Amino acid sequence: MESWMMAIAILLPLVAGILVFIIRQYHVQSFIVVLTAIILAVNSILFLQQGPFTYSPGGFNWGLMVTILDYVILLFYLYVGISLRNWLVLIFALTQLIPLAWWEFGMKAHVELTPAFVVDHLSIVMTLVISIIGSLICIYALRYMYDHEHHTKLAKSRQPRFLFWLVIFLGAMNGLVFANNLVWLYFFWEVTTLCCFQLIAHDLTKEAINNAARALWMNSLGGTAFVFALIFLYVTQGGAEALSVQNIISGHITGAVIILPVALLCFTGFTKAAQMPFQSWLLGAMVAPTPVSALLHSSTMVKAGVYLVLRLAPAYAGTHLSTIIAIAGAFTFFAASGLAISQTTGKRVLAYSTIANLGLIIACAGINTPLAIAAAILLIIFHAISKGLLFLCAGTIEHQIWSREIEDMEGLAAKAPLTTLITTVGILSMFLPPFGMLLGKWLALEAAYMVPLAAIFFVLASTLTIVFWTKWLGRLLQVLPKIGWPREKLSLSYSVPLWLLLIGIFVIGMGVGPIYQNFILSATNNVITGNQIIPIGWHSLILTGTAFVEKGILGIFLVWPLFLILAVALLLPLLFIGLKPKELRPVYLCGEQTGDLDTDEWLAEADVKTKFQLGGYYYQKVLGEKTLDPWVNTIAIVILVIMLGYGVIIK
Repeated sequence: MESWMMAIAILLPLVAGILVFIIRQYHVQSFIVVLTAIILAVNSILFLQQGPFTYSPGGFNWGLMVTILDYVILLFYLYVGISLRNWLVLIFALTQLIPLAWWEFGMKAHVELTPAFVVDHLSIVMTLVISIIGSLICIYALRYMYDHEHHTKLAKSRQPRFLFWLVIFLGAMNGLVFANNLVWLYFFWEVTTLCCFQLIAHDLTKEAINNAARALWMNSLGGTAFVFALIFLYVTQGGAEALSVQNIISGHITGAVIILPVALLCFTGFTKAAQMPFQSWLLGAMVAPTPVSALLHSSTMVKAGVYLVLRLAPAYAGTHLSTIIAIAGAFTFFAASGLAISQTTGKRVLAYSTIANLGLIIACAGINTPLAIAAAILLIIFHAISKGLLFLCAGTIEHQIWSREIEDMEGLAAKAPLTTLITTVGILSMFLPPFGMLLGKWLALEAAYMVPLAAIFFVLASTLTIVFWTKWLGRLLQVLPKIGWPREKLSLSYSVPLWLLLIGIFVIGMGVGPIYQNFILSATNNVITGNQIIPIGWHSLILTGTAFVEKGILGIFLVWPLFLILAVALLLPLLFIGLKPKELRPVYLCGEQTGDLDTDEWLAEADVKTKFQLGGYYYQKVLGEKTLDPWVNTIAIVILVIMLGYGVIIK
């Protein structure tokens, strides 16, 4: 049973990807993707039911296969660097390829580890996120890419290629979160980087290719740090056993020298999680079709980065490195939240929000207390659901108005009420009680007293978060009064993922107490004890007495009545407040209005017809990228230097 579950999680996406690449018939491709999505989702639930176990595949020399594929990927990076004349891609491909070849062939390193895979509650959390949310995004991509190619008028469909990389991304991520052998983890890490590059470059425009190359070299920089960490551990700690993730986090490898490779691995996680100053690759990824953005931001790529930092938390607990990781993550949370306010494009707001929340999760890992780790795991879950929903909403809006600009979304509530309603709930779930994101941030703030500077960043960033979300929300809901509402129709490929993620927000939010007690506690225990599972109760996590979740209770309030009150507050006006034709009046614009009540024109000076416009203010001179990027990137680089210097040298 366990071998079948592992094969489905890791190899089924590869098989499905090959099939959709070979079979060019749209309906057959759709059937394969939907069937694969259902199987992956059910399989992830079976992991939850099965519980922790270890697994080592047999019957084939998988280690040799991993080694060969490592070099195939790195040689492809060399080809990309040469063909694009991108020296950074070329350099960081060589800085991985040469040391790896010297280690494996020059030193004749031999790494055979048992078990090869370890499934615990933390990796089960991750595979649920990957296999359920990621699968819904793949289903959404079916119709989205059909519309996308129709709009761009491609002579020949490239959807099979797109679906190939999208689907195998899920298998690579599952392998990554299960891997115990660092060499295997590195392989899956590079597969996700390769998938990311291919998906960002999908449209083959100059901008798409350049941004894909930037994502490749930045993540290859992290890959270089990963390779050096592997070699350092192998050479200084006595062989293959030092490359076991479980040995690293359970304390079997001791001494101050262990902090250096751990710091390098955390640096690797920072690059993939797009932490400052590596945020530009994730922002550049916004040129890709929206399903790519949704997948990267919610259930794959960037979540791999925070997973690695969180997984290694026991190895750096109690060190200066841990404190610096907390400050680095908190600074990214603050800086990205500020930069989000100046963005006029919806997907860039979502991108900066993702970077900010990843920083918050990493900061919790650095704070490294039971409450902080619990907050990090909750944030991973809630952020994946809400951000996956919001990106799919952004893609749906884009295909309705063919624009990503927030100002162009004005009046969307009148044109597409269903999409607007779902988007509104998604935005509210990011900052409003009693949704899960606020709960996670609350727990993080409770835990942040351990690192006062991080606590200050948390408070400031949370304030900025409300600003950029409410600004966008205001544009969505800004409409001229009209009688009646249009009916909006969405295809099943759009509506099913949207509704399921929307339901998930409420179900997970209302069931947070039992979910925490029966599942999150075990995952927290896996992290703080390095998988040496010991009984632990929720009350041992209480720091101030005000933050607790038990039997559906949040603080001193029941969760479900808060959702009921919120629903009443949102729906009551729609039920009892309506416009009558005689109540409609022309908008007074200090001049004569032209046409009927729906007109947006008026007669200005000299009877010139002028359109009126309502627009937001984005503080671009104060919070714009040109103003802030030099400062935030410099500060972030300084923090990273300290992380690899002071945080490593002084334990």
